[in-house]
Amino acid sequence: MATPKNNKNPEITTEFVTVTRDMAFTWLDTTDITNRGVQQQRVHKYARKMNTGKWAVTGETIKFDPDGNLIDGQHRLWALVETEFPEMDFLVMRGVPTDAQVHIDTGAGRTPADTLSMRGIPDGRLLAAAIKLVNQYDAGATPGASGWRFQPDNEDVLNAVALRPDLRVSADAVASEPGYKAFGKPSSMVFAHFVTHSLNPMMAAIFWRRLLEADYQGQGDPIMRLRERLLISKATRRGGPNTTAICAMILKAWNAFIRGRSIGPLHWGQNGERPEKFPKAIARSRTATKNIKEAI
Repeated sequence: MATPKNNKNPEITTEFVTVTRDMAFTWLDTTDITNRGVQQQRVHKYARKMNTGKWAVTGETIKFDPDGNLIDGQHRLWALVETEFPEMDFLVMRGVPTDAQVHIDTGAGRTPADTLSMRGIPDGRLLAAAIKLVNQYDAGATPGASGWRFQPDNEDVLNAVALRPDLRVSADAVASEPGYKAFGKPSSMVFAHFVTHSLNPMMAAIFWRRLLEADYQGQGDPIMRLRERLLISKATRRGGPNTTAICAMILKAWNAFIRGRSIGPLHWGQNGERPEKFPKAIARSRTATKNIKEAI
């Protein structure tokens, strides 16, 4: 890093230190420098990684100024306190100028989409957004709901893509077919495409082909109801459904399609006198299952 002439470089030392819980408490309690407010969600995330053995050495340091005041690293130290471990090794830097604190953590952060792109995985932004919806759905939460306690980080997203290769298939399908853009947010399409294909690949292929081609089978066809609802909402924009509503209506139409039922105008609402639960997609209808068992 370039420095102005005649400006003496600070005497900075860096070493690995085995930090005990008592040391962490002392460092946090005795600093005379005001750090930013503690973000408890970040502390929980770090502690979870430490407890599961996923904490990695990245070169980031716990920093002290020349007077021994902690100027960076409080979330890592609080996370250690929150874990089950009596001690942990951290890279510690001492002698950092006090006024350097204003510049710490101000650079551009690497997003999950950046991480996927650096690994050569296309459509990273789309995948990262869809993975969050899938994680919420699998956890029994409402996809697209704000304030969800678990926010997948870069490693979580990368692992999800590795463990669920079909997510990339769904993302590729949505990204490569222009017709999906007319139906709403692409991440919603990837989520619904992945869920339906995971449950019943053959029927899902038919469902999505007919939706894209406007291939209807009579009045009240759930695919017709879904297509008209999504197209109108996207075209009018005002008052259109949000991510949660789009996902819910697709799964409602999917369930009706699997059951072979006709439906009226499609809608979904979680507010009002009769709030609806987020639908759980089915793989096949009970009638179809019964018929298969009888045939066997």
